[in-house]
Amino acid sequence: MKKFLQTALVSFVSLSIACGDAGSEGDASATDTSAMSSTESTPAPANPVMTKTIQLSASEEVPANNSTGTGTADVTYNKDTKTLTYSINYSGLTGDATMAHIHGTAAKGSNAGVAHDLTGVLKKAASGNFTDSVKIGDKIKEDSLLTGFYYFNIHTKKNPGGEIRGQIEF
Repeated sequence: MKKFLQTALVSFVSLSIACGDAGSEGDASATDTSAMSSTESTPAPANPVMTKTIQLSASEEVPANNSTGTGTADVTYNKDTKTLTYSINYSGLTGDATMAHIHGTAAKGSNAGVAHDLTGVLKKAASGNFTDSVKIGDKIKEDSLLTGFYYFNIHTKKNPGGEIRGQIEF
């Protein structure tokens, strides 16, 4: 028992010296410890930039159609600048693209009106790509965007309601 107590006392003294607490009253180490714990309790700021690749397909249209056209949308949203930027690539449409939009607000499997027109930057061909951006705030609401209530949609003459679609989900 005596040997156990001696070992425990030596361990305690060694630990106290290593931590800088042995016999020191009001030294800087006590202040440093409280400063560290207040720093450690502060969460790191969330990344304001979110990116996602979204698939566009005929099966996502409501109602679905039999087009073999496909597409992708590389999407970036910057919460600080409130800017949604997108690069859309599409191919294999049943004919030339006639219109493109961001629609919302609508959950996946539901339709909604046009929130932002993309037709001005759309390449009116069966395959193509375009890049654009939109400020979030008036017509497209941030909370609805971040909860997946908007979608991209490309229209053709054969599918005037939309040939391929992809829900914007971060």
